[in-house]
Amino acid sequence: MAQYLDYGFQGRPAIITGAGTGMGRASAVELARGGAKVALFGRRADKIQEALEECLRYTDKAMALSVDVSDETAVKDGVGKVLEAFGKVDILINNAGIESRLKPGQTFFEDLFDTLSPEEYLKFFKIHALGHYLMNLAVIPSMQKNRFGRIVNITSVTGVNGAYSTPGYTASKAAAICQTKAFAKKYGKDNITVNSIAPGMVDTPMKIDATPEEYAAVTNKTPLGRVAQPVDIARVAMFFAQENLFVSGQNLIVDGGATV
Repeated sequence: MAQYLDYGFQGRPAIITGAGTGMGRASAVELARGGAKVALFGRRADKIQEALEECLRYTDKAMALSVDVSDETAVKDGVGKVLEAFGKVDILINNAGIESRLKPGQTFFEDLFDTLSPEEYLKFFKIHALGHYLMNLAVIPSMQKNRFGRIVNITSVTGVNGAYSTPGYTASKAAAICQTKAFAKKYGKDNITVNSIAPGMVDTPMKIDATPEEYAAVTNKTPLGRVAQPVDIARVAMFFAQENLFVSGQNLIVDGGATV
């Protein structure tokens, strides 16, 4: 696609986690449109299969694998299958994420803020921080061998300002942002860039608990006048995934100016 002609995606193997819906699916489709070979990782086989079918409209080099990014064995097996199929991994988009689910009438601040069990609290870290860690370690040897790598971590503006959801969620997102910088420092010498994106509110299936009033409130405080769509975040991920990039260790807030 002309939009990504200068980004150098053509023929480059990419893994996208949490690729079944939302920002992950949008990122996979955009990479496919740019000519990349795409491997879609997700826990729900039906959703990643649907996303795969969309990617196949633009590329015949695509595969979908059921992978839990918090499971070291599953990650190693999944990445191994991608390496077997594509020979290497050039691009990794760590997008897999979770949120707490609310019951009718519940709110994060009043009902869930200080009631998470240790298991519930740590589950956020297993996906948002450990998941990035395991995926990075699995793909970096291939990137080092080929002296090229682009890693993009999807975090959250809450990891910067702590303004939403539960402490487990916000703290795990902050950890992911800091971990991004650590990986960038260590592996820059191998021509591997590692950056993160901190979206504000995005209209994805994960926002199933959000009310119309919440959408309106975010819209009203956002200079660009709307809530982000998944492709808005995916297009920023494409910038960080491009071939010619002299940016690493950065976290970019993508919220339409809401936190200005």
